[in-house]
Order: sequence, then structure tokens, then C-alpha cells
Amino acid sequence: MKFKTNNLAFLGFWILSMALVSCDSQTTDISFAENDLIELTAEQIKETNAQLGFITTQKFSQQVNANGYLETSPNSEQLVNSLKGGRILEINVETGQKVHKGQTLVKLENPEFVEMQRAYLEAGFEVNKLREQWMRKKNLAEDQIASTSELQMAEAAYLSAVAMQQALAENLRLIQIDPEKVDAHQISAALEIKALMDGHITDISCRKGQWVNPEDQLMRLVDLSKLRLKLDVFEKDVHKLKQESSLLAYLPENHHIPIKGNIQAIGREIDAYNRTVKVFAQLSNDSEIVLMPGMFLHAYIQLESVQKKALPESAFLESDEKKYVLLLKSEENGSWFFEKRQALTGDSADGFVELLNYNDFAEGVKILISGGFQLIQEGE
Repeated sequence: MKFKTNNLAFLGFWILSMALVSCDSQTTDISFAENDLIELTAEQIKETNAQLGFITTQKFSQQVNANGYLETSPNSEQLVNSLKGGRILEINVETGQKVHKGQTLVKLENPEFVEMQRAYLEAGFEVNKLREQWMRKKNLAEDQIASTSELQMAEAAYLSAVAMQQALAENLRLIQIDPEKVDAHQISAALEIKALMDGHITDISCRKGQWVNPEDQLMRLVDLSKLRLKLDVFEKDVHKLKQESSLLAYLPENHHIPIKGNIQAIGREIDAYNRTVKVFAQLSNDSEIVLMPGMFLHAYIQLESVQKKALPESAFLESDEKKYVLLLKSEENGSWFFEKRQALTGDSADGFVELLNYNDFAEGVKILISGGFQLIQEGE
């Protein structure tokens, strides 16, 4: 039997088409049922280790992001000066040096210091003399030898001298001279100005031999362990914060090293231009990073955890910039049949993603949470 040329061409095309169809039937692509359900066969379920799950309630930790700078708190800084003028004899510290409470920072001299100590000692001698006179008048009055008025005058003179001595003692304490250590044989014109707290010297603005007045700042002492972080938090987030809320702060160049802290105070004024509120936080002392005033930090303020409906991250299929999940509709001969349903997602945490439209799903519905997604995407 002879075929015409175009008949032979048609026969060849038909044989090639059948061969291609035969090859396609051997793939493991996903199949679609007539009612648009997606089918996973028993073999595909086994190959991909497909698993079903449910919508569950998970804890989601919320946080607020904010930027800010380190600054000294009012109680972590000492501006060193003297209540009396004088000429500087010694400067016993260097800029950047760590000092301890009670350590001598500067020594200066002024003849007035001698006069203050002399007046205090003389007041003490006067107190002792007048006390003896008062006690003598008291004994005489008891024997009816001295009058009551003489006793009262002696007592008043004694108490007046005591008040004078205490006033002079307080003046000495104000310039850091201990009145208990003032001795008639060791009066000195030199005055030692001591550190009132532990800290680091950040600035020295005086020189040896210089005459300084009471209003002059000699140096600045900062307790770097008590630096606070001043943050700018947007107005819309302030209501979420509470005192003692914990936070993690990071330097931009050391984002892998967290610095722990807690909120101390929340401002009560809104910046009209930036719509932010000042929030102050105390940082922990165990950071391995050396912290200094003026450093810029980024902070994540931790809020209370909330319960949300969620699914594992692996349960979501993305297509056309939308997310979907696969709902199990039926099981037949070991195959699973799914319906694709759009999912609206929110926050994510610890491998789970918040499902915003969970009310669109029937209670207890089974959902494909892992496996089979590559086949489904190929089938589409």
C-alpha cells in the first residue's frame, strides 16, 4: 500500500505526539480534579513527607523600635569645684582616669582656710569654758547660792557657743574639711577636693598654679555605669510602653552584641515637629562594650506577649504576590484533595505566622502544613 507524501508527514507527526504524551504520563506533577481541587496522590504524599495540621493559638512577642543617644543622668555626674577660691597646688588625676569616692582630685590653698579652722577651734574652747561656768552656776543654784536668772544667763551663753561651733563645723564640711580632724597643732592652708562618687574624669579645665573662684568648674566626673539611654519613640507607640519594660539596644557597628536595659521614665510631652516622645532607659552594667555619653544606639523595646491564631511558616504558598493555604476537602484511595484558599498574614515569630482571616476557615479544618508545595507549584 502506498501513502502520499503529505499522508506520511501526518503519520509521523501523530506518532511523535503520542510519544510525548506517553512521556508526560510518567511525571509526578500534581493533578487537578474536575472541580478544581488539587490532588496529592499517595505516592506523592510519601515522597514529599506531606503533613496535615490545624490552626493553633501561639504567643507573639511584640516590640517597638526606637533610636536614641546615651547621656548622663543627673545623679551620675559631678561638676568639681570649690565653695571657696584658692590657688591650685596639685592636680592628682588625668583625663579618662577612673577614680573612687573620697579620692583626692585637686589640692588648693587659701589663707582663709586657716582662719576658718582657727575660728572653729576657738569656738570649741569657748564651749568648754562656758559649759563649766553653766555647771558651776547650776550647782550653786541648787545650794541656793546663785539666783535662777544667773543660771539662765550661763545656760544661754553656753548654748549660743554650741550653736556657733556647730555652724563653723558645717562651714568646714562644705569645703570638705572634716572638723573632727582639725587640730590646733596641724592647721593647714591647703584644701583637698575629693570625689563624691566613683567614676571617670571626662574633662579637666584647670591648671596648676591657677587661681580659681567658687563658680569655676575644675573638672567633670561621670559614673559611666549609670548612663541612661534617651530614646525618641513615635507618638503612636508610646501607649504600648510601660515602666520597667525590657529592651535590647545595639550599636550600629556591633549589632550582634545586645545591651540589656529597662525603661525608667516615659516623657509627658510630644515633639510637635517629629511627633515623638522622650523615653529614658537604664542599661545594665554587664555589657562587654565600653559605653560613653553621646553614643548612638538602636533599641528594640519588648512588649507583653499576645495570643494570636497562627499556622507554621511552611503552611503558606505564595502566588501572584498573595499567600494561600491548602484546605483538605476529602481523601480517596490514599489521595488527598485540597482547596486553595487565600490567607491574610500578620506578625511572625518562632516559626509561626499570624493568620489574620482565621474566621474565614471552619473550626478544626485540616491544612497542608508541609510537603507537596513544590509539586503544586509545578502543577500550576
